[in-house]
Amino acid sequence: MKRSGNGAAFVERARYLDKEGRASTPLFFIWVTFFLCRGYLAGIVSLTFNEDRTRLLSLFYKNSEQFGLMLVVGLPALFVLLATSFAKEDGYNWANHVMRAAQPLMLVALVLDAILISSLLLHQHGSFSWGKASIILAWFISFWYVSKSRQWRFYRRHLAEKPEPSVSEDTDKSA
Repeated sequence: MKRSGNGAAFVERARYLDKEGRASTPLFFIWVTFFLCRGYLAGIVSLTFNEDRTRLLSLFYKNSEQFGLMLVVGLPALFVLLATSFAKEDGYNWANHVMRAAQPLMLVALVLDAILISSLLLHQHGSFSWGKASIILAWFISFWYVSKSRQWRFYRRHLAEKPEPSVSEDTDKSA
């Protein structure tokens, strides 16, 4: 009798797919994406502040250059989030192709974020605050998740692979 593959792959499929065979978006991936897109989130929240839109942004960023750099840092993560939204499990489009490069894009965003965080810390001469400590901790957790998570790896690969043609499609083509 022919073996139909590796047992670990079957266990991953059973763990990360629902009853209909669809992969759900990992919640921690959404958290990492929001962490990397925090400049965009701060910009959106500041738009809802009617009195002075720049006052809320000035709480998070000392000048407009820091805000602009944060938007640049979040761009790869935003692109991956959009690709995740448009990827199809039963078809293949540009978003499924982007999912092949999702991990390198997220790692680029994390490296750019590390450079930005370290430059901000160096300019403030090592003054401690719980906000900075929590951002650094969140960065390390995000880096660990993007580089080591099995669920994120399975989700990316599941969306990046081309769907196999069904039996009915094969008979329609031969007829």
